[in-house]
Amino acid sequence: MFRKILAGLGIDGAKVNFQLDNNVVELGGIVRGKVYVSGGAIDQVISEISIALEVSSRYKAGDDLRQVHQEIASAIVASQLMIKANSPEISIPLEFKLPYNIPISTPTTRYQFRTNLDIPSAIDATDIDEIVIRPNHYVQCLLDALASLGFRSKTESGSFNGRFQQFEYVPTQFLRGKLDELEVYFEAREDNINIVLQIDKKVRGFFASAIDDLDLDERHVSFCLTNDQLRVSGQTAEILAGIIQREYDKIG
Repeated sequence: MFRKILAGLGIDGAKVNFQLDNNVVELGGIVRGKVYVSGGAIDQVISEISIALEVSSRYKAGDDLRQVHQEIASAIVASQLMIKANSPEISIPLEFKLPYNIPISTPTTRYQFRTNLDIPSAIDATDIDEIVIRPNHYVQCLLDALASLGFRSKTESGSFNGRFQQFEYVPTQFLRGKLDELEVYFEAREDNINIVLQIDKKVRGFFASAIDDLDLDERHVSFCLTNDQLRVSGQTAEILAGIIQREYDKIG
């Protein structure tokens, strides 16, 4: 009876451990690993073994700095398992395909896998494992193209607010002295990337503050680049420069 009470409290109960083959994976890539389950002091039925990919980030909302933590994707690894007391460790191979349209890891945006044993009438056993999600080739080409144009990332660039990831840049070469900043939002897909740019013109003079408050110095543009346009960063940079220049010229 005492062992049942301890197991119900999560002490000397079944345990879970997710071991990744590689903790750095590209967008749209496949996470591979094994889920290990070991028995505790008593026999226990595991209703379900689940795994969830969770993202945490901090972002600015006006003058406030806020935190977000949410589940991006999940999967069921196994269900209705009887784990005998002190049974040998069992392993369950796992493949988990990452979506394309999720944030990438940055200093402000981090990921983890939460592996959970759902045990009736007991505290669930949990295992946490960090993972880094890198840009795939096409997203990296987009980021490299921006860098080649001289756009330098700001401190909080790459923050995720639960809906979209925001990249903020200041110009150091292209349109330097003309642009205040460039904000970039994108949604990667298997064959293309949807992109939104917010172009902020640098304004001077007596009415500069009023123009800024009314957002008259800003212009938004959305477009799509195919994977063929995102193979070489030099080609992508030319496309981006043309779009940014054209939209900048439209700002009054």
